[in-house]
Amino acid sequence: MPARLLAGLGAALVGGCAATSSPAPAVDPDVAKGREQMIEALDAAWIRVVASGRDREILARMPPSRPGAALSYMVTLADCLPQPELAVFPDKPVGLLKDVLDRGVIRQVNQATTNTPNDTAYFFSPISDAYFDAMLDELRAHYKVDLKIENIMLRPGPAPTTSLVVDGTADIVSQLNATGGDTQGLRRRTSRRFTCTLSAISQYLHIPAKSALAKEINTVDDLHRRKGLRICAGPLATQTAKAFFPQHTVSTKYLNDLTGCARDVEQGKADLIVNPLPSLQIAGIRGYKSVHTLIVAGTPLWVAREGIECPPDDDPRTEDRCFVRE
Repeated sequence: MPARLLAGLGAALVGGCAATSSPAPAVDPDVAKGREQMIEALDAAWIRVVASGRDREILARMPPSRPGAALSYMVTLADCLPQPELAVFPDKPVGLLKDVLDRGVIRQVNQATTNTPNDTAYFFSPISDAYFDAMLDELRAHYKVDLKIENIMLRPGPAPTTSLVVDGTADIVSQLNATGGDTQGLRRRTSRRFTCTLSAISQYLHIPAKSALAKEINTVDDLHRRKGLRICAGPLATQTAKAFFPQHTVSTKYLNDLTGCARDVEQGKADLIVNPLPSLQIAGIRGYKSVHTLIVAGTPLWVAREGIECPPDDDPRTEDRCFVRE
């Protein structure tokens, strides 16, 4: 516990019953300001990456197995226009931003994958990493700091990412979570601060071309009219699919989802696949018709927000739920 909180607690306990009416320890105003500065600095860096065209250069060499294919499936969500003159770097860092610059290390939550063309993440994660590297170059140049990355790795699957920034284990959450979703019982938009959208991806239905469904489903509304289909999804689509298609059963494969979902379809365990690739042929999987859902999910970088608590529930099988402090 920080010294200022221990001191406040000790003072409150002196005098017995009177302690119950003592005011709570003051909150350091630099906490909120430093977190907001961190967002402003990351946004300023990203806007300069886009304005310089470096983001397009990155897409032109991605994914590693098919350079340039990423230009066909990465979407630009223009929630932060490339106007560097309007996006300034904070000039008097405090709190979180100052800590990161003084340390020379930014600690980010990341998630392990098998990193093979069998995973949807293989076609997106290297882009996220390259985007962040480009942003770090902008931060280094502006603040004259040799800023390095320290990854806090999590295993595949749902993870307590909000807890890690709330308790100070990490400074930011990398592009693991889309803005529209939830983590640990709270909407991410309300439980964290977040940057501009760095990556935006569409969701597609992939239907066996020779199946009866291929003729029946030509739009996302056709899928809505059906009931009880079995959808197989990977980690980049599962929460979106479950939310938008509740009349169907969605199963998730967190590793090797491309080959795993294709195998389930072949074995009659699933009817169709949902993921962000516009065509499974990009992953070397043939025999599927693809339908654009016109649903797009965007991922930013995330920083802690004040007033959020994630108390441990002492159950290793569950995620600790987070709450807005009353």
